[in-house]
Amino acid sequence: MTTLPLSSQLDATAVREAVQGCRRVLIKLPDGLLHLGTRIADLLAEEDVEAVVSADPCYGACDVQESAAALKVEKILFVGEAPMPSLAGCYPVPAAFVMVRSPHDIYEALRQALPLLEGTTVGLVSIAPYLHRLPETAEFLQNKGFNPVIGPRSRRTSSDGQVLGCDLTAGTSVAGRVDCFLYLGDGLFHPLGLALASGKPVVAADPSQNRALKQEIQDMKERVLKQRYAALARAMDARRLGIIVGTKLGQRRLNLAERLQNMAEGHGLHAHLIAVDMLSPARLDHLDVDAYVSTACPRVAIDDGTRFAKPLLTPIELEILVGERSWDDYEFDQIL
Repeated sequence: MTTLPLSSQLDATAVREAVQGCRRVLIKLPDGLLHLGTRIADLLAEEDVEAVVSADPCYGACDVQESAAALKVEKILFVGEAPMPSLAGCYPVPAAFVMVRSPHDIYEALRQALPLLEGTTVGLVSIAPYLHRLPETAEFLQNKGFNPVIGPRSRRTSSDGQVLGCDLTAGTSVAGRVDCFLYLGDGLFHPLGLALASGKPVVAADPSQNRALKQEIQDMKERVLKQRYAALARAMDARRLGIIVGTKLGQRRLNLAERLQNMAEGHGLHAHLIAVDMLSPARLDHLDVDAYVSTACPRVAIDDGTRFAKPLLTPIELEILVGERSWDDYEFDQIL
């Protein structure tokens, strides 16, 4: 029996229990944990469970293809991802989730964040590896004279205060009650998205780097808005659009894509539905269209839009393009 922990953050017992009774499972991991894939497979082999390790990128609980069932697995094991309640019962085979908790001390980053906070009422949000630290973060703020507010979970999140790259409900639902937001976690996409979606100042406390950021997020917000405006400007002369439909289970917004297609054609444009699993310039740049509108993961247009030779718009931006919405009413695209 393996007694050495897979990592200081991953509970081997939880892994075993998650696949109990299975003969073959598919292991899906985000890039930062992919190195644990074969070690988890070795652990499960001791339980007579055969593991297939997915080497494809995993962007969350939404990132599943129907073809997973073709591997003849009895369960999909997500490691390091939180469950997405809205997808329960929708996977091609049952899914199990083993969380990975960040080991980093949070207090140095929180201390640096304090002078950056505005007002007294602070919205608290975080991501899966840090969700277990939100209660003590709230207590820390209370002891410093602040009033912390943790927004409720949505249908796509498993915990109060949790934000996803595509769902910022835990923040936007309380934006009218807070003076600013404090994001506990690493990376800048989530606080950037919240800044775009809420219009409120956002401070990021990053325990992995022992730092707190505020102006950097505001600068990124302004830079992204300029990039999105430039993409819209490039698409103004477009006459043929590709409306992208994501085929990943939790990113498939066919009804939205069809609505956008009808909207575009109602304004004299020619629009095709384009099905794709991974949005890649190497493929999409060859299609005979002038611009794309993505209904797949909202992160793609923001993170990777400049990699495409043709403008890659969000659904909100198509509404602006055809005059159904003004630029002053710009919103961050979310899957809600």
